[in-house]
Amino acid sequence: TTMKRIRKVLDKRPDPFIDLHSANQFNYNDGFVNSAFLYLEHFPYLDRLWFGEYFKYENKPDYWMVEVSGLPYGLMGEMLQDGGNLYRGMIYGMTNRAPRNDPRPIWKIWDDFGIAESRMLGYWVPYCPVKTDRDDVKATVYQRQGKALVSVASWADNIINAKLTIDWEALGIDSESAELYAPAIDGFQPEKTWKPDDTIAISKGKGYLIIIRKNK
Repeated sequence: TTMKRIRKVLDKRPDPFIDLHSANQFNYNDGFVNSAFLYLEHFPYLDRLWFGEYFKYENKPDYWMVEVSGLPYGLMGEMLQDGGNLYRGMIYGMTNRAPRNDPRPIWKIWDDFGIAESRMLGYWVPYCPVKTDRDDVKATVYQRQGKALVSVASWADNIINAKLTIDWEALGIDSESAELYAPAIDGFQPEKTWKPDDTIAISKGKGYLIIIRKNK
């Protein structure tokens, strides 16, 4: 009842925004409860989750989806504990929260690409137009007309080589004139370019933000 009233009051103001900040409460003192379950009744009135302290960003993708990401509930999120993992976070549409790390370089790439006008298709979607050839490397696509921003992140235990399988028809891009371009992002990745059939070397716990576009 209180959250309903708060939301109604704030909605009378321009651009209201409500974040929910929670530590990982799956422990003895808190009764081994999932943070999402604990606050689920408030989710319809929230805009974003800050699930951060004590969450284990080294865990597998299923853990990220259920314990950290707000995607199953229609909410976006930000990472807190030790700055999170910037590469894996982008798979779920998340950046870190300042000031632990500076998310502005990634925000700039979002703006330059036009991510607000894109359609997000994660690795969990059967018809995601970009997949990898490894189970421990995931890809999420932010698709716009004629181009796509692809987040690739590794959960492998060492440096690996991965290859992207791309549904060119679904992307609306001609494979013969396409390139894979990783723009330079401070604190995240150097500038790189690949051909569609190239393999991509990915360090442990890292990844790339890759723009698939027509070769200039």
